[in-house]
Amino acid sequence: MAGKSDTRQKMINMMYLVFIAMLALNISKEVLATLGILNDDLESSISELESSSKISYDQINSNSDKLDYKIAAEMVGDLKLVSDDLFDFIQTVKDSLVNSDENQFLKEVSVKSNRDSIITMTDYQIMDKSQTLDEYFFVGDTYTENGQLFLDKFINYPFSVKETLSQIVLKEDESEKETKINYDFGSIKDDIDNRFKYSEKVVTSEGTESPFLNYNFQGFPMIASISKLTKIQSDIRYIENKILSQILDAVQNKGLNFNTFQTLLETTKPVYYTTDVIDAAVVMGKKDEGFRPDKVELFINGKPLRVSEFKIESGKVVLNKKIPSPGTYELTGTITKRNADTQELVSIPVNQSIVIIKEPNSAVVSADNMKVFYRGLRNPSSISIPGVAESSIRPSSNNGEFIKLANGGWGAVPTSDFSKKTMKVSVSGILNGVRKNFDGGEFRILEPPPGLGSVKVNDNYYKPTENIPKRYLANGMITGNKPKDFLYDFVIEVTSFDIKVGNSPSKSVKGNTARNNPKAVADINSQGRGTVVRISNIKASAKDGDFVNPNYIVNDFIVILE
Repeated sequence: MAGKSDTRQKMINMMYLVFIAMLALNISKEVLATLGILNDDLESSISELESSSKISYDQINSNSDKLDYKIAAEMVGDLKLVSDDLFDFIQTVKDSLVNSDENQFLKEVSVKSNRDSIITMTDYQIMDKSQTLDEYFFVGDTYTENGQLFLDKFINYPFSVKETLSQIVLKEDESEKETKINYDFGSIKDDIDNRFKYSEKVVTSEGTESPFLNYNFQGFPMIASISKLTKIQSDIRYIENKILSQILDAVQNKGLNFNTFQTLLETTKPVYYTTDVIDAAVVMGKKDEGFRPDKVELFINGKPLRVSEFKIESGKVVLNKKIPSPGTYELTGTITKRNADTQELVSIPVNQSIVIIKEPNSAVVSADNMKVFYRGLRNPSSISIPGVAESSIRPSSNNGEFIKLANGGWGAVPTSDFSKKTMKVSVSGILNGVRKNFDGGEFRILEPPPGLGSVKVNDNYYKPTENIPKRYLANGMITGNKPKDFLYDFVIEVTSFDIKVGNSPSKSVKGNTARNNPKAVADINSQGRGTVVRISNIKASAKDGDFVNPNYIVNDFIVILE
């Protein structure tokens, strides 16, 4: 009896274990189905985020020509690129798992309410194995190419997004806009760190450490891993949408208050000519591109502007009027707008001036010091064209060239060809957006007046026909001085000369002092008081900064020994 009882008990125990296993299996399938439902809900949420983000992208890009949107429009492309890259890669992983050859998770279901209707569904209840995903991400103790690629993209994503946000803030701070947009991405960066948290090793519930990818994906049922991947996709679209919303909020709500506005006149050029259509714009001080006044009353010298003589666009009242006579014209009137806070009409006065001049037909060119250009010198010249920005002016000539001087002016350098006696000057400049050529006139080319020779001893100069001690003549410097009232700024340096002492034969000296030739010094020392010494054939250079004329002429001169 005892043996039969033991056998019976064993059978009962086995049936109990089978029952428990079947119960566990049923619970497992319910859990798997629930994870599938959650995955579907996440994907629906992703679709809603993508639709919202598309509207934001379109709004930013469609306004990219507007100043406040310009920086954001330049940078959100980077945000979309890095977001789509990780999102699409994850979608490729999910599609590969669901459509794998080893496991067929798609099944066709006939809709009972409509016998002709058959739909394809994902059977989440049989996604209880981990093998397919394990083989996709792992090989032994290392990662497959896809596993490593996923990890690299996941790690790179938060860094790339935060760098894009930092660039938006930096570009806005460096912009020259009068009123800058206050982007605050601090909370978004915190959100990125929380949703894309990564560490190389993760502590498990058993207190051991596991690599990040293994901890999150190895050995899990496939539906659990797919749900995790969908959650990452949802985080991508959430962060993307939150950034776009913050950008639009910052641009559109930058503290506009009509009571703080003032009118400004915005012009596209320094002056207007009698042949121009005046396109100056009366704008609000903060340049709100969404601004549209409720009423505009404008006058030029007290005469009201007709409706056809101005228009309202991009937050500006843009003039469209031609004034045929030169002069200064007063633009007055009011711009009226309803106060956003009190709904009361508020009028802002307009009080500006517009200067109208005749369009020039020639350039104004003058030599600063003389009305000629001297060969071998940088002739400082002032060149301007009325109404043309100085930065766009470019002079040129047939018998010479113009160089830019350190002080911002121009230097006219005539040709070294002695047969050329004139320089015809042409000047171009950008007028009303078009480069035009103007006649700058014709200038004579003259040789610079020769320098006046002398002997320099310390700070003293022994001029022509003056008496000089022998030792001073032997050791002093032969030099040249600019003629009086010749205002060009250059230094004369003598490079060689001839010296004839009394009836002694002429001696050639290299450099600027007689002591460079002992025979010349001997001639000086051998002659008595009253002997005439002739300095001739003086070779010299004229140095104006880094510009050198090596053929400058210095006149011959005499001194008398004492």
